[in-house]
Amino acid sequence: MSLKGSQFRYLFRSAERSAMKELSRLLEPLGITPNQGEVIVVLGKHAPLSLKGLGNLLICEEKSPSRLVQSLIKKGLITKERSANDGRSSLLSLTTAGQELLPKVEECESAFDQKLEKQYPEIEMLTQSLKAYITGSSYEEKLKRRSLWDEKE
Repeated sequence: MSLKGSQFRYLFRSAERSAMKELSRLLEPLGITPNQGEVIVVLGKHAPLSLKGLGNLLICEEKSPSRLVQSLIKKGLITKERSANDGRSSLLSLTTAGQELLPKVEECESAFDQKLEKQYPEIEMLTQSLKAYITGSSYEEKLKRRSLWDEKE
């Protein structure tokens, strides 16, 4: 077993969990989780989307995001309607309540992102290392679809 490889895996996992706990605390007053916040942000920028289309943009959900979507439908934040072009397909969009919540979610995420950038001046180097690690994966494609992958580098 490689100590450096194990260290990387566990440090990465620990950092991700720690970051999600902190983001959870920021989003808690809004009554949503970080994963639900990601769905709201993605739909805010890309709706209407099919369930599959949404899944092709989410990082938080590896398989079908159907349970995540159902939780947001129950909260009245997203709606699911039959596609006018294909009666077999449904399209997801934000409700009025979801649209009103979107800027608050974005504000929480932005505050968290700014805190990360301020506290960790080496964030650019870490970002480049992580990008190198996921290059060629489905995550690279998802990040590119969401304009979260800077091509100029």
